[in-house]
Amino acid sequence: MMVDLRYLLKRIFELKGVEVLDREPQDYLWVKYEEGLELIYLEDREVVDGNYVINFSRDTEQIHAYKSIICLKGYTSDAKNMAEKLGIELLDRIEFAKVLGEFVIELHEKNKLMDLELLEEGDVEIEELDTEEDEDTIPIFLEEVTEEGEERIIKPAISSDEASSIAKNYVRGYHQELILLPYFIFEYSLELLIEGTMKTKPVKGLMAINAINKKYELWTKGYETTTRIDMEYHKMEPVIGIEESKRIAEKTIEEEFSKEEEVTIEGENVTIIEKRKTRPKKGSVRLNFLGLYYLPIWVIEGKGGMLMINAASGEIIKGNIY
Repeated sequence: MMVDLRYLLKRIFELKGVEVLDREPQDYLWVKYEEGLELIYLEDREVVDGNYVINFSRDTEQIHAYKSIICLKGYTSDAKNMAEKLGIELLDRIEFAKVLGEFVIELHEKNKLMDLELLEEGDVEIEELDTEEDEDTIPIFLEEVTEEGEERIIKPAISSDEASSIAKNYVRGYHQELILLPYFIFEYSLELLIEGTMKTKPVKGLMAINAINKKYELWTKGYETTTRIDMEYHKMEPVIGIEESKRIAEKTIEEEFSKEEEVTIEGENVTIIEKRKTRPKKGSVRLNFLGLYYLPIWVIEGKGGMLMINAASGEIIKGNIY
């Protein structure tokens, strides 16, 4: 655990006998007194101005509590005026240092300073490799060692017989073919802004641009790759280049992450769920081109129509992708 000022404040309040509530969002410090609830936010990255105070007020308007912002980088005069109108207390670095110092002296006088343990048993540990899938983790391509210029083919996991077995529940096949479909793969990351809040949410992942029909897919899993496969196949060549695929990816990211998202607001006696718009923070989008990958697809035609199966995952593909 990395010790920070928020955790230090939490421990001080607890040693003073003040109840600290475990509530969402965890960025706030929820302190409960006999007189009521206090909501404390520590801002250590930027100077607090009037707009900041307005956004903070809007973000916490459903929370009935005494509200304070600790402004380690300071605050402007219009922030002070706005905070007074909205009933929010601002503390700058010097004011907060005085309060923190008084807290520490008070603990010393009560012989509780030694109880201010910032590192607890088990906080220092050896980091282990986490093999569980995490939705915020970028999928990984397990690359076979290749020579420069060699094509990357995603390794099939579904055999011809297995594909036929899957297809028999949908079509009676009379023609089956393995297609290698080209995709331009981009690793992306961005900071997502949520309307009415001060925080941003980091987002990252893989975007695959179909080099035939120019449509995109957000891939949530990694694949093992190879340079050759021991099956007959028909390889389709890209109809677009890297630059066009990059333009598609940039436009798609803006559209994909500009939408409405449900936000949960915790009040003192009520939980409110409302929809707020999200959009990528300007200048935060990063695209990294990983390469041209060929995805193997089983195409099975027969009585009842045509079926396409992702030969790497076994998933049935909806819609014509080539």
